Amino acid sequence: MTLVAAWERPFRMWHFSVSFNSLLLRSLRDDASPARVDVLFSNVFFLQMPTTCSQLEIRTGEGIDAPKVEIPAGTRGQWYTINSGKGYLYATHCEWHEDEGTAMSPSRFGPLRRTD
Repeated sequence: MTLVAAWERPFRMWHFSVSFNSLLLRSLRDDASPARVDVLFSNVFFLQMPTTCSQLEIRTGEGIDAPKVEIPAGTRGQWYTINSGKGYLYATHCEWHEDEGTAMSPSRFGPLRRTD
């Protein structure tokens, strides 16, 4: 498996868009972490993970023991594992951005509900 990204700080599921199949995870800034972090998964076909995580480690590639889910032939994407198997996603890609935003500041990833 290949490490995509990791942070030692709390994250929570912030937004899921059914129309775009995108998932936004967010970690707010605090005294220990001066920047906010947004993590976006795009074209999510399968999602199984807790709504909050005390830390976040994302891996992809060979060796992921993904759930036994039928992914239709031709569906673009790859498996991602969250926190050593505590969660799984099948999506086309993952990207992240750090900034000085607050809980309600817009995300760099576009207009999303709860991020006016």
